[in-house]
Amino acid sequence: MDTFSAPTVDIARGPRSATRAYADVAVSGVLPGATSGVLSYAIPDAWVTDPVPGQLVWVPLRKRVEPGIVISVRPEPPAFDVRDLHSIALPPFVIPADRFELGRWLARETASSVFAALSLFMPPGITTRTIDVLSLAVPRGAVPDSLTAAQRKVVDLLGDRGELTLDSLRAETGQTLTSVVPRLEEAGIIRREIHVDQHIPGRRTERFVRLLRDDPRLTARSPKQSAIRDELARLVRFRRDGRSDLVPVTSLRDQVEVDAGSLAAMVNKGVIEVQELSRSDAPAPRPAPAPVLSPEQAAAWAVVERALERRDSTPHLLFGVTGSGKTEIYLRGVAWCLRHGRSTIVLVPEIGLATQVMRRFIDRFPGLVVVMHSAQTDAQRYEIWKGIEAGDFRVVVGPRSALFAPVANLGLIVLDEEHESTYKQDSEPRYHARRMAARLAEATGAALVLGSATPAIESAWNTREGHYVLLSLPERVDPVGGATGRTARPGGLALPGVEIVDLRLELQAGHVHLLSRRLQETVTTALRRGEQAILLLNRRGTSTVVLCRSCGHRIICPLCDISLVYHRDRHQMLCHRCDYREAPPGRCPDCGGLLDFFGAGTQRVEDEVRKLFPQARVMRWDQDSVRRHGGFEVMLGRVERGDVDIIVGTQMVAKGFDLPKVTAIGVVQADTLLHLPDFRSAERTFQLLTQVAGRAGRRAPGSTVIVQTYTPEHYAIVAASRHDYGAFYDEEIDFREQFGFPPFARLARYLYRHDQERAAAIEAEMMARALARHARSIGAELEILGPTPAFAARVRGKYQWQLILRTHDLDALLDNLPTRPGWIVDIDPQSML
Repeated sequence: MDTFSAPTVDIARGPRSATRAYADVAVSGVLPGATSGVLSYAIPDAWVTDPVPGQLVWVPLRKRVEPGIVISVRPEPPAFDVRDLHSIALPPFVIPADRFELGRWLARETASSVFAALSLFMPPGITTRTIDVLSLAVPRGAVPDSLTAAQRKVVDLLGDRGELTLDSLRAETGQTLTSVVPRLEEAGIIRREIHVDQHIPGRRTERFVRLLRDDPRLTARSPKQSAIRDELARLVRFRRDGRSDLVPVTSLRDQVEVDAGSLAAMVNKGVIEVQELSRSDAPAPRPAPAPVLSPEQAAAWAVVERALERRDSTPHLLFGVTGSGKTEIYLRGVAWCLRHGRSTIVLVPEIGLATQVMRRFIDRFPGLVVVMHSAQTDAQRYEIWKGIEAGDFRVVVGPRSALFAPVANLGLIVLDEEHESTYKQDSEPRYHARRMAARLAEATGAALVLGSATPAIESAWNTREGHYVLLSLPERVDPVGGATGRTARPGGLALPGVEIVDLRLELQAGHVHLLSRRLQETVTTALRRGEQAILLLNRRGTSTVVLCRSCGHRIICPLCDISLVYHRDRHQMLCHRCDYREAPPGRCPDCGGLLDFFGAGTQRVEDEVRKLFPQARVMRWDQDSVRRHGGFEVMLGRVERGDVDIIVGTQMVAKGFDLPKVTAIGVVQADTLLHLPDFRSAERTFQLLTQVAGRAGRRAPGSTVIVQTYTPEHYAIVAASRHDYGAFYDEEIDFREQFGFPPFARLARYLYRHDQERAAAIEAEMMARALARHARSIGAELEILGPTPAFAARVRGKYQWQLILRTHDLDALLDNLPTRPGWIVDIDPQSML
C-alpha cells in the first residue's frame, strides 16, 4: 500500500515532555465563525510524540470522529474542559510549512474555515470512514440475567469473539440493533470504540503492445488480428518516438477493434507482447521543435526571462490579441525552468476548453507534463499527486486546483486566459486563482505570467498603477509550416473585420429570421469556399419562455421562480438552475388557452440553420450536446478534421480554440449578457465578442464577423467590433470609478437561504446589524447594500436574501468578520446575480 510522506517536517521528534500538551485543530464539519472552525484538544498521555502544525489527525466531534489539521501545540491548557485527540492519521501526512502558511492566509482572505483552506493541499482521492467496534466492558460472568433476548445475543457474540464491528453484529443477529446497543452502553456492559478506516488508491497502470513479428501469414486466418497487426505496424512507423516501439492499447482502439481474446491469441503466436506499465514508466515521444519568435514575442520573452533569473514574483500581464503567440511565451518559460531544475504550474480556465493548449505543452515536453483535473478518478488523481511530489512531473497543467499540487522548487506560474470567471471557486473556500497564484509566487520566488486578449479590468488597472508589468503582443503571428518546425511571421494576418447588424432595422424591413440577411450571406460565402462558420448564441434550448396567448401566464420552475426553457430534442421544459424538468402541458394550466414558445436558444438556431443551409453539416456545441456526444475532445476532433461546416454553440466555442478553417463568425444575439443587473455585464459582453471573433481568420485573410444586436451603440459592442480594448477600458473604468465598483472598492457578498421568506429577511437584517457593529468597532468605513432578495429570489425551493458590503478597508474587516450558520460569504465576488 502506498504511503504519504512528510516532506518538510520530521514527525518522529523524540519522546514527549512529562507535562500534558494541548493542540488547536482546524476541524472538518464545523461552521466557520469567530474561531474559523479551530477547536482545542488534549494530546493523549499515551502518545510517544506530539503532533506538529500541519499534521492530519482524527478528532472526536459530537458523536462522530472527523479529520482535523493541527494548527499549533502548546503546554497551556485552555480555560475549559477539552476532549483527547482520537488518533494520528496513518500513514502520517504533514502539510509543508510554506503551504501551511498559505492555507492560513487563504482562510482569512476568503472568510472560510481553516480546515477548508488547508485541506486543498492534502492528497486527493483518499477516502475514509469510521467503524464502530464493540467489546464487553465487564467480565462475562458479571452480566446481569435481566437482559432481553436480543441483548443477550449481542453479549454472547462479544464474549465469544472478543470484539466485533457494529456492522458485523447486525449481520450476525439479523437486526438493526438501534436501541439494543445504546442501552447496553448506558448500562456499562459494552464499550464502543471508533476506528478509522482509510483507503488509499492503488497505482494506476496502462497496457502497451509491441509488435515482435510483422508476418502476415501468422494472422492470415483472423481478419481482426490482421487489422491489429497492420495498425501496429503503421503506428510504429509514423509515431514520433525516441525510446521504444511500445504502443498504448488505447491508441490501437482508436483505430481498430481490439479485444482481450485477439491480443492473447497474438501473444501465443509470438506476433506481439503485452506489457503493463505505470503511467510514469510509459514511453515518451520525441519533443516537438520550438518556432522562431517574432520581434514582439522576443521582446516579451526577454522580460519574462529576466523575471525568472531574478526570481521576481511581480505579476506580468501578457496582453496579446487572439492568435498573437502568447502560448509560445509560456512554453519558453517552461523550457527555461526545466533547464534550471525548476518546475511550472500552468493554469487553464477549463480542461475541456483548453485541449489544444495542453497538447502543445505535452508535445513540447513529453514525459514531463501531467494534466490534473476533477474529472479524473480517485486513483488517477492520487497517482498524479504522488508523481508530482516525487518530482516525476515538472510541468503541471490544470484548472485552478492545480495551484495546490505539491510542486517543489517552483519557478513559474502561468494563468492562461486570466480574465475567465472560472478561476473563481464557487464553493468554500471561495478563492480567486489569480490572487492565490500571486501569493504562491511571492512565497516561492516564482515568476507569474497572466495572459489574455481581453484582460480583467482589475488586471489592466494594476498595470496602469504600476502593480503589474505589462507585456504587449499587438499583432497576430502567422504560423507557417504546420504544427512542427513553424516560424512565427509577424503582421502576416490582420484581425477579422467585424460588422454590426442592427436587429431593429432588420425587423423594420420585415426580416424576422434569427439570422440577418448579412449573416446569411456571410455563411453562404464561407460554405461556397469550403470553409467553416461559427454561430454563437449564449443560451441553450429551443425557447426560453413559454407563455399563454390568452392570459399571459408564464410557465416557471416551481422551485426557483424562473422561466422553464423548452428543449425540443427532449420534449421537456428544464430549469437551468436546479435541473427541474417536466413535459410541456398541452394547454395553459390557468385558463386552458394555447401556449406560445418565445425566445431562442441554440436548438432553435440549429433548426433554422438546417432549413437555411440544407446541404451543410451542422453541429450544435453546448453543454447538452457535449454530454451526449463524448465530450470536448470528440467534438473538437470533428471540427479539426473538417467533418463539420457550421458550428452552432454557446460561449464554449469562444474559448481559445485554434480552428484554421473557420472564416465566418455570427453572434446571433449580442445582448444576452449586456443588460443583466451586474456591474461586470459590459465587461463580459466585450470579452465574449472579442474572444469569439478571435476564432476567425487565424490562417488566411478574408474572414468576417457579424454581430447582431438591438443596442449597436453600446460602448462594449462598438469597442469589440473595432478590437479596441483601450477604448473599452477607458469607458468601463470611468463607470467603475463613478459608481464605486472594483478596482476602486472591494466587495463582499453575503447570501442566506431559507424555506420561509420572512425568516430569511429577518436573518438578513440581523446580519446587516452585526456587520455594521463590527465595522464601527474597528473604525472601518463600510457601506452595506441591502438586505434585499437576491437576483434569483428562490432556488431549489429556498428563498435567497443577500447583503453586499462595499468598502476600502476590507482587509481590516476580515479579522473576526461576523458569520452565522447558514450564510455563504463570498469575498471579491465575480457575480452579483
